[in-house]
Amino acid sequence: MPIVEPAEQIGTIELEDGRVVPRYKVKTETTITNMDTGQEYESEEAMQADIDDPNTSTTADRIKRDVKVFAPSLKDMLGQTPKE
Repeated sequence: MPIVEPAEQIGTIELEDGRVVPRYKVKTETTITNMDTGQEYESEEAMQADIDDPNTSTTADRIKRDVKVFAPSLKDMLGQTPKE
């Protein structure tokens, strides 16, 4: 099951021409998988617990992270021109 981090606006940036453009932390989906067993972890903590467990052969170099990044729409990135 992917770990989903939602998009959020974290501020704005004012450009030299006066436009104010929103600054975003984009939405991401991360899937953490044990390459040997195919097990998907539901969190970083679950993955780390498996690595730390002496009863498993899991090591950090056998963990794969697939990250899908969702870019904001062009409409959201254009910003606004200040009214004169």
